[in-house]
Amino acid sequence: MTADVRPLLGSTAPRLFTRPLVDGPPGECGCGCALSPATSKGFQAVQFAEGVLGVTLFPWQRFWLIHALELTPDGLFRFRTVLTLISRQNGKTHLLKIVALYFLYLGHAQLILGAAQSLDIARESWRGAVDLAESVPELRDEIDKVLKSTVEYSIVLESGARYRITAANDKAGRGLSVDLLILDELRTHKDSAAWAALANTTMARPNSIIVAISNAGDDNSVVLNGLRAEALGGADPTLGIFEWSAPEGCALDDRDGWRQANPALGYAVTEQKLLSAMRTARPNDFRTENLCQRVDALDAAIDPQGWAACADSELTLEPVQRQVCVCVEVAYDDGHVTAVAAAPLGEGRYGVEVLDAWPNTATARPALRQLFTTLRPRVVGWFPEGQGKVLAPDLQELHADGIIGQKLFMFEEEMRPEAPGAVKVDPVAACQGLADLVDNRLLTHSDDQLVNTHISASVRKDQGDGWRFARRGAGRNDAAYATAGAVYLARTIPPVGDYDPIESVF
Repeated sequence: MTADVRPLLGSTAPRLFTRPLVDGPPGECGCGCALSPATSKGFQAVQFAEGVLGVTLFPWQRFWLIHALELTPDGLFRFRTVLTLISRQNGKTHLLKIVALYFLYLGHAQLILGAAQSLDIARESWRGAVDLAESVPELRDEIDKVLKSTVEYSIVLESGARYRITAANDKAGRGLSVDLLILDELRTHKDSAAWAALANTTMARPNSIIVAISNAGDDNSVVLNGLRAEALGGADPTLGIFEWSAPEGCALDDRDGWRQANPALGYAVTEQKLLSAMRTARPNDFRTENLCQRVDALDAAIDPQGWAACADSELTLEPVQRQVCVCVEVAYDDGHVTAVAAAPLGEGRYGVEVLDAWPNTATARPALRQLFTTLRPRVVGWFPEGQGKVLAPDLQELHADGIIGQKLFMFEEEMRPEAPGAVKVDPVAACQGLADLVDNRLLTHSDDQLVNTHISASVRKDQGDGWRFARRGAGRNDAAYATAGAVYLARTIPPVGDYDPIESVF
């Protein structure tokens, strides 16, 4: 049986979108809906783009124009807000230029305001629209002036209609009455201040419309997430959504997911480029940028989907107890302590489970002695940064008493004087090594809720040429650090029988 190697074409219709108001036989849209020039200004916009601007629209752009510019029976725009989610590099900026020029030249707006997270980004889209208008003689003849100054960037027509830009902040647009508001990269809005300031500029205009477009964000993208939830709920008939995205939970290499999230696939985006991005980007970055999927945190250190795929609630390390290595970590902010065990499972796989956790070091000290007396771990490691250093004397005492069998390992770049006899280990290697095992599905964890929570909350902190889990201001992630440390030890010390307890293994 021959594998299907036909090239993929992006999906013209979004996976999730607000259906048209009109019912009936298929109209002139071409997608099977009943929209026609009588019920959507989008047909006029398509004609303007192709006939006047001389651009060739992608099928998805044509779909968007026709559906987003749908009319109510009284001839007004159906949507007051149009939310669009689409992966990067699929032509959304080009679409915004067409929309702006259509409204500007066809008399649908006296004032268009474009906004992005920075003025530089807003300026790029605006400059592209100006260049496009100046390239068409009949449009160039209608331009009265183009302002480029520190005070204002705008293009003004002889009719008085203008298109200007601003940075998205809580002062943006105040004092303006806007007919078309274009908001690019809505995922960057971490609070509602800029949205409140900008959206209210359209309140006094009778047929105003807000076009908000972005790829997916994370849990901090509060405006994007709130609008999306409201749009999918359907309670506000003036809020429309058009979302090209891969289904939630799909694999990174799901080709059908690629097609649904990248409507320009086969036109401007290639499968090879997506494959390269998948192989070189962090999983969460690929999901947001190329699959248009929301993630918990854009800077997540461990791929959430990968971590979930590695879970096995029935895992036990008892069959490999002689190989068990343990790492102990203390939370930076509140002294919470977690002990995690790890051991090789064979064939390059490693198992990990939480042994116990305690609210503070005072509670942990006697409990660790009792735990290690029973378990007799081969080696124990700890992270002496922050509050972790307070356990150093206790771990050294356990080692001196023979309760910790072989070695102590300290995850730190520089050896601390208060930890004589400990073997120094690179914490960056531990954190990155855990992520690599998860990405390649070579880790099995016991699906413990504590470590699940700490892993999902862990974000990257760049350090040198690598990264580690952030500590300061990151909340509790001691279970994540303890997991990384235990797994690193299990991967790097020789198996029982080949280990020389006298010589250092590093």
